Amino acid sequence: MKKQHGVPARFALAALSGCALLASAAACGRADADRAFTPRGVVEVSPEAGAETREAATPSATVTGTDEAAGPEIQVEWPEGLSPKHKALLEAFVDDYRAQWRAITSHGRDLSYTEGVVDDAKRGAVKWVHSYVDEKLSAKGVIKLYSLRVVAEVEPGAQVAACLNQSGLRVTDWRGKLLAKQPDWIKPPKSTFLYSASFRHEDDGRWIVVRYRFADYPDEYAKECAR
Repeated sequence: MKKQHGVPARFALAALSGCALLASAAACGRADADRAFTPRGVVEVSPEAGAETREAATPSATVTGTDEAAGPEIQVEWPEGLSPKHKALLEAFVDDYRAQWRAITSHGRDLSYTEGVVDDAKRGAVKWVHSYVDEKLSAKGVIKLYSLRVVAEVEPGAQVAACLNQSGLRVTDWRGKLLAKQPDWIKPPKSTFLYSASFRHEDDGRWIVVRYRFADYPDEYAKECAR
């Protein structure tokens, strides 16, 4: 398999396939209207378990920040030799991911993640964040983000892809206590997948996410992220 800057060449095909192309984003929005977006890492809790979790984890009026889960450590492997434009794009990509975790670990109070996303991406990000917040859940451990690459540029936008490994992540309640039953998606091989985002360059210089895409195991693109 030929690789460019540490990323299998086929990743570019994954990111560019179907509705990921920025030039056809509007048409894709119509084509995908009936397909529900499912963010990766969504926590699903049964009604009974959810009630117990909410009751046990609901903070009292005296709870301080020191009682809250610190959140996961996100380890990023930055590629070398980036142009200023590509460096800005990859930083926007990572910042967006970090911002969503800040929203989760702040129990929904930090809304900065909504400032860099629009349309389908915003709906997906809000859904993912609230899959934790609404159930009074958080997470800790280590998340690895690697093989970052700008795989396409279609003015005024670009496509970024990366591998994401969540095998070191553990779901907790709001106070940082591990859940007795951990979700299947943190266990290999499901814990590793290809994660991509379509960006649009705004007049004020910001890069805004308009769409997310994922390739999960057993997809070949997800398998190529395995180490």
